[in-house]
Amino acid sequence: MNPVHTQAADQPFYMEAGGSTCLAWFHAAQGQPRGISVLMCQAVGYEALCAYGAYRQISQALAQAGFDVLRFDYPGTGDASGSEAEGDRVPDWTASIRTAAQTLAQITGHSRLALFGLRLGAQLALQAAAQMGGVERIVLWAPCKSGRAFTRELRAAATQRGARVQATPDGNVLSMGFLYTAPTLSALQALPGLPPPEQVFARHVLILDRDDLPQAKPLVVQLNDRGVDTQYALAAGYAAMMQEPRQTLIDSQSLTLLTDWLAADPLAGDGPVAARSLPFAPVREHRFDGLRESAVQFGPGSDLFGVLAEPDTQAGEAPACDTAVLMLSVGGNYRVGPNRIYTRLARSIAQAGYCALRFDLPGLGDSPTQNEFSMRDLYSKDTTPQVRAAIDFLSGRGCRHFYLLGICSGSFVAFQSALADERVTGQVLMNSRLLEWRQANPDGQWQEAMQQPYKSSSFYRRQLLRPEVYRRLLRGEIDVRGISRRLYALLVARWQRGLRKLLARPVPQDDVLSKVKRLSARGTATLLLVTEDDDGRDYLEFHFGRRGSYLRDDPNFKMVLVQNSDHTFTDDPAQAFVAATLKSHLDHAHRLQTGRPLSDNLQAAGA
Repeated sequence: MNPVHTQAADQPFYMEAGGSTCLAWFHAAQGQPRGISVLMCQAVGYEALCAYGAYRQISQALAQAGFDVLRFDYPGTGDASGSEAEGDRVPDWTASIRTAAQTLAQITGHSRLALFGLRLGAQLALQAAAQMGGVERIVLWAPCKSGRAFTRELRAAATQRGARVQATPDGNVLSMGFLYTAPTLSALQALPGLPPPEQVFARHVLILDRDDLPQAKPLVVQLNDRGVDTQYALAAGYAAMMQEPRQTLIDSQSLTLLTDWLAADPLAGDGPVAARSLPFAPVREHRFDGLRESAVQFGPGSDLFGVLAEPDTQAGEAPACDTAVLMLSVGGNYRVGPNRIYTRLARSIAQAGYCALRFDLPGLGDSPTQNEFSMRDLYSKDTTPQVRAAIDFLSGRGCRHFYLLGICSGSFVAFQSALADERVTGQVLMNSRLLEWRQANPDGQWQEAMQQPYKSSSFYRRQLLRPEVYRRLLRGEIDVRGISRRLYALLVARWQRGLRKLLARPVPQDDVLSKVKRLSARGTATLLLVTEDDDGRDYLEFHFGRRGSYLRDDPNFKMVLVQNSDHTFTDDPAQAFVAATLKSHLDHAHRLQTGRPLSDNLQAAGA
């Protein structure tokens, strides 16, 4: 993948839009400016999560080509305040686009505007443009046929990826971990593919169709019939981008096509100018729901970006807590975490009286890297200095106790960082598939097998008792070879360990169990949160025994099984259970450290 860089002109700030406080990024034009600005309209739900890195890449490429660019979160999404559960979100989303357009005009001093929208973001951009009376240009990347078509695709996409779709009696739908309320779904179903013919929305339109399943050509005909200057092209990278959250996947050819089309307008001014600054003092923090969130940059060169949630205090006062939880990147997800779980969890922790920092590791989200980023970097010890920098930052704000939390690959970073930094008070490892990576080692086959997403062996044992499983087996719907290969690798690993014990060979002191014991002796607590049927359960029980039995007498170790959920704790009950378990864990540690419950601190802060 291409490296993710930060330009000096990339400026984060909060803005009020659509009834929420939304995090925005302004990318100032480099060199000779164009006479038109670009507003990036996000996709929604899982698609927005997958496309986050591409949006950042496109924004920076356009800024380098002379365009002032603004990207932002819709209300109740990403880093914005609120949640998806707050009634009909569609009017809030289109209202936020209009507000962002006004903010961009205030920054640049001119009103000529282009909108860029992906998938449902394309439909929202069209509606907002019509409500504004039209804009100069609109880029529609893989636009939905209509809002009704999008709602149908929610279920289909979730089924294809093996994720669950949950429908509630009140008409809400949870798809790919993102909630769509009944009022939001109703509004989406009424959303047309194009605004009514009497509404002007753009003079020029560029349609970038999907490279895997082109389907936007009928839209070209409709636009031409309306007299809109329309250009059509296929954009490479869409299919790969939507497989899972990654970074910077749009290719250079598509970027060039986009830039050239937007650059059809003449340059503004007589020559290059310095990157413009915001004409107002950027707001970097906001208060809501009993907490305070701040957009923070820290580390060497202030290259690391994150959002810090703290208990709300009076203006100018320090936070009441001295305990912080650091939430570490999961796979290619940026700081909000898969299905926005880190955003929700951080706010819940802050409301309970603790600090929570969710930040991007280098190459993810808005933290740059000067090197080529690979997904294998997620299992690299090279990330421990960045975690140390985050601890330094929080220590400078008065925190003294630090808990590292990570799901899957994030738990690897948490574990390695805990070993490397004695300031770590505790680690919360969630659905870990790997805590040590050993190259050129007999454990290699076992490690590789654990990286294949299947289910736990206990799950497969229970499935053998279900008659419908055998019907699916006869229809060829079960990956027998893959499941067998993984269970065989687990069996071999257990057999090798048993043989080593039988031959009285010494147990390696660098194995996972020994290292956790050393951490525990140092006073660093370990909490394992494991979904009952997750494949990571086999890995953890291999090292720590069934339900953590090898360390059952260790007061600094605890293993908790989470029922009826998946690898990233998609559903609300699981997330609520995780939040409650984590707060209970922190409260217990706080009582041991101070001799009093945290509520005493909260009451003192509110006095």
